[in-house]
Amino acid sequence: MHYEIRREQARPGCSDDLAACMDDLVIPLHQEKGMTVVGTFVDADGGFVWLRRFADDAEREAVVDAVHRDPRWTREVGPAIRALLLDGGSTTTTLRPTDRSGLR
Repeated sequence: MHYEIRREQARPGCSDDLAACMDDLVIPLHQEKGMTVVGTFVDADGGFVWLRRFADDAEREAVVDAVHRDPRWTREVGPAIRALLLDGGSTTTTLRPTDRSGLR
């Protein structure tokens, strides 16, 4: 089991639109393809942060690939989110729970 902290940085003035797009379009598509989204957050710098959980790297790759192959990503979701994000504004940190973590 591992987690990812994924942070998306909004273009100036777009943080509310980014949060709505993530909640209404991006995350539902990822969940439909099998991703577990543990939590979503906004930060003071106009970023949207989501905590994602996967059984292993293979599951992560399969889910992300399924999302990006979906026609809705190509024609609707991808363009919508790209319009709201700063170029290079996404980061991912992978986390593996310790033996005593409550998130194992």
